[in-house]
Amino acid sequence: MLKKLTVKNFAIIEDLVVDFESGMTVLTGQTGAGKSLIIDTISLLLGARADSDMIRYGANKAYIEGVFSHENNKINEYLKTLDIPILNEITILREIGINSKNIIKINNVAINLINLKNIASLLADIHVQHDTYRLFNPETYLSFIDLPDDDKFNNIYNNYLLLLDKYQESKKEYENIKSSKNKSLEKLEYYEFQIGELNALDVKEKEDEELEEQISKLSNYDKIFNNLNEAYSNLENEYFSLDNIYNAYGNLNKIKDYDKNYMLDSERLDECFSTLEEIRHNIKRNIDNLDFDANELNMLNERLNEINSVKSKYKMTIDELLAYHKKIKLEVELVTNYDQVLSDMYNALNKKYIALIEVSKKLTDYRKKRSKEIEKAIVKECRDLELPNTKFEIIFNDIEYNDCLNSNIFKANGVDEIDFMLSLNLGEPLKSLHKTASGGEMSRIMLAFKSYFSQESKLSLMVFDEIDSGVSGTTALQIAKKMKSISEKVQVLCITHLPQVAAKSDHHLYIYKEENSGRTTTHISNLSKEDRIEKLAIMLSGEKISKFAIEHAKELLEEV
Repeated sequence: MLKKLTVKNFAIIEDLVVDFESGMTVLTGQTGAGKSLIIDTISLLLGARADSDMIRYGANKAYIEGVFSHENNKINEYLKTLDIPILNEITILREIGINSKNIIKINNVAINLINLKNIASLLADIHVQHDTYRLFNPETYLSFIDLPDDDKFNNIYNNYLLLLDKYQESKKEYENIKSSKNKSLEKLEYYEFQIGELNALDVKEKEDEELEEQISKLSNYDKIFNNLNEAYSNLENEYFSLDNIYNAYGNLNKIKDYDKNYMLDSERLDECFSTLEEIRHNIKRNIDNLDFDANELNMLNERLNEINSVKSKYKMTIDELLAYHKKIKLEVELVTNYDQVLSDMYNALNKKYIALIEVSKKLTDYRKKRSKEIEKAIVKECRDLELPNTKFEIIFNDIEYNDCLNSNIFKANGVDEIDFMLSLNLGEPLKSLHKTASGGEMSRIMLAFKSYFSQESKLSLMVFDEIDSGVSGTTALQIAKKMKSISEKVQVLCITHLPQVAAKSDHHLYIYKEENSGRTTTHISNLSKEDRIEKLAIMLSGEKISKFAIEHAKELLEEV
């Protein structure tokens, strides 16, 4: 739940601190007082994009901080992957700078917007006024049945995305090869010449570096020979004797048990003797093997010149030449053996297509199973909302898997297209929801989805911005009862203009604005029972409060 909200220099909010309680809290106030601004700040904490226009005029930055509590282990698991401290509460901070420099922190650790959204999807759900219009757009319907914290669905869906990526890459390669035949035919003679030249060169990886090393050795034969002999003489002359080192080692070895320093020095002399003896033998072997062959040096220089000439001609390194050689051989093979190559690639593509079909069907089957549960739940929720004759079905499109080159059926969210079919009146057939329901009915159906969603998820907060728009009377009362019911398990915050909804809340916050020193600021007041009666009476009758409105307001509060 949202426990505390701190806002500074956001639009007409200068400095605001609000403490929230569990249960149902309503926010009311005059139009333009700043109710929606409160929802906007919460939206920012849940991952909405920031804009420097949100900063209060005259300020350099806006500051929004929210303190949340939760009981969702998946949030802690996600925080752990980001090396964010797991505390009893989650503190989310957004700073919006005038120079577009924005800061996002959770528990004082900087994160990006994507990670904030991922965490927020497990923490809260927010309904703003335009969300109801999603029900008018069938393209958004899958989002109503795909829950973000459904592990089984996510496993299937992630596998679908992986196989979709492989299929699309394979299809792209196939189409590139298919379209490249004519271009390759034009270059066939040129490629064959280049292949012959590179075949004749028969260059090996890093061959030029190896040749340069061998040429350098032969070109400096005298220098190497003389220095090797001098090094050997230095290790063999009468002033430096390996035998003396060995004898010194023997002397210390005899007394090593009397002092650990003798033992250490004895071991070091032994190592020195072994190392020097090995070096001496290596130098002697190099002298014996050292040879100069003028013909070999000429041959090496000729080979290096040949390689450098081809490198210069193609303007490529050896590694690039080898890669190019492989590429043009494939190009020639595609032309001379085009049908077989294309057939092999088609078969490889078809295998990926079949694997993608299999996981697509699993995704569809899982959604269809969930849809049956959702259909029953939505009918029940709608009946609670004064829609007693509701019939609701989710229908899926038919998919024909008969052409591995038809990639249009595979979309980012799967192959499924769904429609919500609805009948609200007895004896009327099912019709597409977006063509059937009125605005007020849409609000109730959206609330039905939200109510069901609150039961399925482990969210700690649900926010409603005028979800009761377009209803009144008994229907408004049923909406109020439904939000009250949701608040028994999830903290509910809602903006409303309906006294029936406001009266059902556990807490009532009144939003108002004041003008001081030529500036307007938003304020919030936590209403007492007497204040609530007054505000409810105003909502019932307008600015002029009648005795009837006062009594009606009291009755509404007593019905809670």
